[in-house]
Amino acid sequence: MTRIQQLYEIMNKNPLQRKVLLVPSLAQGHQWLEQISRVYGPVLNTEVRTLESWSMERLKLQLAKSKLRYLPHSESKWILYRLLQEESSSASSYLSGVALTPGFNHAFHRAVLELRGAGVIADQLLAEDFENEKKGLFVKKLLGRYEEELRRNKLVDFAGLSKLTARVQLINESIIVDPFVIRTEMEHKLLQALTRGKHVTLSVGHEFTDQRSNFPVENSEFFHALGSIAEVREVMRRMMGSSIAWDHVEVIASDYEKYAAAIYTVTSSVGVRCTFSEGLPIVITNAGKAVKLYLDWLESGYNVDPVLSALKQGIIRFKDERYEGVTTSSQVRELERAGIGWGRERYKFLGHLAASKEVTEERSHALLTLDRVFQRLFNQLTEAALSSPEKLIHAVVDFLENYCLLKEENDYQVLSELQALEQSMKAAGELSMNTSLAIQYLRSDLDHMRIQCTSTPSPGHLHVASLNTGGQTGRPYTSIVGMSESNWAFSIQQDPVLLDDERLRISLNLQVSSDRAARMIEERNSRLGMIKGRCLMSYCSYDLADQKENMPAFEMLQIFRRKSGQADADYEAMHQDMKDVLGFFSEPSDISMDAIDWWMPNLLSSESRIYNGQEAVYANYSHLKDGKVAVEARLDSKCSSYDGLVNTGEQPDQLPVNMDSIVFSASKLEQYARCPLQFFYKEILGVRIKDVAAYNRTQWLDAMQRGSLVHEIYNRYLMEVKSQHPHSTDPITHDQSLLQAITEEVIQLYLVQVPAPSAHIFQKEAASIRKDVEIFYANEKHRTSIPVFTELQLHGELPMQLELSDELTIPIRGYVDRVDEIAPHRYKIFDYKTGNPRKYKQNECFSGGTQLQLPLYGAAVEQWMRESGFDPEAQVVDSAYYFPTERGMGEEVSRSQTRRDDLASLLQAALGSMKQGVFPPTNEPKNCSWCDYRAVCGAHAEHFEEKRTAPENAHRLGHILEVNRYA
Repeated sequence: MTRIQQLYEIMNKNPLQRKVLLVPSLAQGHQWLEQISRVYGPVLNTEVRTLESWSMERLKLQLAKSKLRYLPHSESKWILYRLLQEESSSASSYLSGVALTPGFNHAFHRAVLELRGAGVIADQLLAEDFENEKKGLFVKKLLGRYEEELRRNKLVDFAGLSKLTARVQLINESIIVDPFVIRTEMEHKLLQALTRGKHVTLSVGHEFTDQRSNFPVENSEFFHALGSIAEVREVMRRMMGSSIAWDHVEVIASDYEKYAAAIYTVTSSVGVRCTFSEGLPIVITNAGKAVKLYLDWLESGYNVDPVLSALKQGIIRFKDERYEGVTTSSQVRELERAGIGWGRERYKFLGHLAASKEVTEERSHALLTLDRVFQRLFNQLTEAALSSPEKLIHAVVDFLENYCLLKEENDYQVLSELQALEQSMKAAGELSMNTSLAIQYLRSDLDHMRIQCTSTPSPGHLHVASLNTGGQTGRPYTSIVGMSESNWAFSIQQDPVLLDDERLRISLNLQVSSDRAARMIEERNSRLGMIKGRCLMSYCSYDLADQKENMPAFEMLQIFRRKSGQADADYEAMHQDMKDVLGFFSEPSDISMDAIDWWMPNLLSSESRIYNGQEAVYANYSHLKDGKVAVEARLDSKCSSYDGLVNTGEQPDQLPVNMDSIVFSASKLEQYARCPLQFFYKEILGVRIKDVAAYNRTQWLDAMQRGSLVHEIYNRYLMEVKSQHPHSTDPITHDQSLLQAITEEVIQLYLVQVPAPSAHIFQKEAASIRKDVEIFYANEKHRTSIPVFTELQLHGELPMQLELSDELTIPIRGYVDRVDEIAPHRYKIFDYKTGNPRKYKQNECFSGGTQLQLPLYGAAVEQWMRESGFDPEAQVVDSAYYFPTERGMGEEVSRSQTRRDDLASLLQAALGSMKQGVFPPTNEPKNCSWCDYRAVCGAHAEHFEEKRTAPENAHRLGHILEVNRYA
């Protein structure tokens, strides 16, 4: 007789009497009643309860009269942690110096509850019963303190409920008990006291491997697969091929965490609805992802990357009522370019940037929004909050409520679970620990949180159960996945707090590890004996992710032996019967779960060799074919549009941008000479590289920030010295103390704007900057020329129209670092450089068009001085790249101002090449190593080297080749 039949007969004896079915879980009881109703008809006057909920109902009045509050498991663990923390604080404590991790706390919590479940009290516990007497004294004291905590706060836990049963009256109801409900001596006493021994216990039933069980051996199938996803896909294919309704199917996952995720992934992609008996991890929700990223942000020392990731994925949104027009994309851009990196102090840079005159109003609003949001977040993260799991969870809840995009019911379920966790922590009292441990505890609880927990199957849904709960739905089709030896073998490791020998000495009511494992195996196998209909058993024989082989569970072999009639069959015989191991793609069939199943039959031969399927792919994906054509054209000897040559013909306006509308600068013209294709991407197509700051914990300022800092020092100093000598004929008297004062002022200004990662790094870089300033001063005190301008702006609201010849006028914008008067009406311009002077050769002027700044701006400064009336007779007769740093050692590399005709010819050739649509890759492949567009080009520059000198391409490339010939 099956357990369902036995249960029906007991219930049918007294159909009108109230019956209570006590089971380990409500889901189990409801599934049993559903089976009975399906087979025998409606069930009357029957209620499903767990022993805990039924006992609480019976003892509710006694609890109220005694003014006691029931202490659930979720609260008792935090009380135990607090007691552990207090006990371990002493230097002489057994736990002195031990980190109270979540696993450690869980072990002691379980041990204390087991002792109470066995009816052991602190006064009866003997230290000599333990292998280590010091440990015994500690456990005795901990148990005693827990008992005192219950008495003092008028609390009662589950093990203490039996003491309240004396005055409870017996009710006329039939109590039916599943044999696996009773696990401890105190539970047995509680049940006996509440029923006065008048209850019926169901028989255990036969294990599913037993010859006497009704397990559908003859209707069982077996297979093995490569990986959990491949295994689940095969299960789904077979179900689809059988045309069985989804709500007739139960999938039992031997490794629930792994296989539930795999099932969720596969079924979501094919639109199959599922119920999950033990739910799914919260990280599949927006709220769960937000919590994880928030904790990553805390744990990383406030590295901005987790926040950026959450904003980009649409998990969170920062908003401010005062700046409603600010978009998430603008916030992402500002965070990326701000250079915050890590550390609370560096986030102050957002406010400094917002107040800067250089940022637009739109950027300022985005920065102010971010500044207010992070100020609010940091206000929550006080020192007290970071050392308390309760206050930390409060900060997490506040973050979700204000900034997470809660889109669906699952998100609100996560929020509700977190709020419940906060309340359970509050009830336990104040806890204090370091931030790392507080985050660890919070992560541990989050790992155990679940959403979509639907313990009972739903109509129209495939039901997914764990090995601990599966086999009770009565559905006609069951699949047991992940049936490997490692998933089915129960560990018989001893409890680290209460060893087996210690348990035997303390109380016979304490289960040893072997008995506990045997009971769990018996419960599991007897429950699976309730399976009926058809059963599909499978396991992963080789795990591709872990790269290891797995053996099937012995129970799988036992079922195979029964089905095959081979009592002595071994694993090899079973493997031969299952044939080949199944991969992600199965043999060709009429069932196609997705595009992969549709494509693979067209790409695989009968010997599982992959055909050359390019034509089939290109026929369906034309953009891939276009890519193939582009690659082949780049390898061809003749230039084409795939080499950056736009077919404009005689119409330059066919370019995406009208060349006459471009306003040039020296850097833009140099960029074209260096790599026309890079110029095309950036200036013609408008493809902008994201302005993302690179974070380096070993560096305070990046190269651009450091360059701006030393420029500001030099400019302030020169203008201050010049103001003290108003007449241009007056010789300048240099003042080293003034320069040093300005240096310290500017360094401190930058420190406020860009906080340093550490005091050591700041001192190191500040010292290096002071050395640069010393080099600058050493050069300046011997200079006889007089600075008349620093940071001279050549353009106004409109660009400057620079006349280089009668035939060539170009619009330009630009700034000149410094202009010195070296003689009446004679000037020299300087461009400060903080890099290495090696690439600036003394005998060159244009360097193939890649160094145009000084020749171009020399002509521009001269024209500006004359047109503005500053000096109608002005002549720029000299120029130099100036390296006033420790690295450059004050070196100057001069550039001639006598080659204006060559400059005009060079620029005429460059502009002509642009208008003809000629934008080939660089002639120096080494330039590609630092180019922002290298992911697009790949090895294009190397392939183009032969094309550049090929005679058939000479006419089209003539202008750019001419530009590159100018030294």
